[in-house]
Amino acid sequence: MKRFGSILTGLFLLCAAAPAKELPFFVGEELIYSITWNAIPVAWARAVTEMDTYEGRDVLALRLYTKSYPFFDHICKVDDFHESLIDPETYLPIRYERNVRERNYRCHEVTTFDFNTLKAHYVHLLNGKEKTYDIQPGMRDMFSFMYFMRSVKLEENSETTYQVMADEKVYDLFLQTYGLKPIDLPHYDKDVPGLEVRPTAKFDGLYVRKGKATVWISRDPRRLLMLARLSTPFGRVSVTLHEVNGPGEDFWIKEKKDGDETDN
Repeated sequence: MKRFGSILTGLFLLCAAAPAKELPFFVGEELIYSITWNAIPVAWARAVTEMDTYEGRDVLALRLYTKSYPFFDHICKVDDFHESLIDPETYLPIRYERNVRERNYRCHEVTTFDFNTLKAHYVHLLNGKEKTYDIQPGMRDMFSFMYFMRSVKLEENSETTYQVMADEKVYDLFLQTYGLKPIDLPHYDKDVPGLEVRPTAKFDGLYVRKGKATVWISRDPRRLLMLARLSTPFGRVSVTLHEVNGPGEDFWIKEKKDGDETDN
């Protein structure tokens, strides 16, 4: 079960710079997800968008918190944090932080991006490892790429390719789409059409397949990840959208089942 929470971030992948006025999501949005392992609820995740400041400049902060439930801690305690700080004008990443605590595994790393020199600088804050490498003009870390993809309308039965940064490497990411499927979300009253997407990554000519992943993306303007399933050597992991909070007057805010409240 090592790096369980990192699997979630990988699943979130499903998402050239866009100006802030065209952001495909609300600042102040909160997404709550439930995570199961072999159909057993084991953890929850909370993704939020906020305005913040960094080195004296305004930034858009994308933050993801993942925590295991207490009963699961003795098997694989998860307490992960991911943060991407984004330039609100170019919508390109400035700084990405990954702080992972999963059982005996620890990782705390920061990557900063300089699009003037097309360089990224990586540092592991626990072991002191550092690395500077080349990036492309539109390069993004995995987490900010997820939000960028919400501005992209993927079509059925198509394939697209992107480059993303992960684990101090640059990957080619292939997104293969299929048809639509109604997704049953327990905390909403009706099924929501979702586009089936299967991601595959390749680095230095080698395909990276840590598990077979399938995700379903809503077809409304928010283009939310509603359901993700991943087959691993340890079993099946599922991530399901629990509820959406924050600004907005659309289906996601108005049509939650009566009595639904976030309890995390």
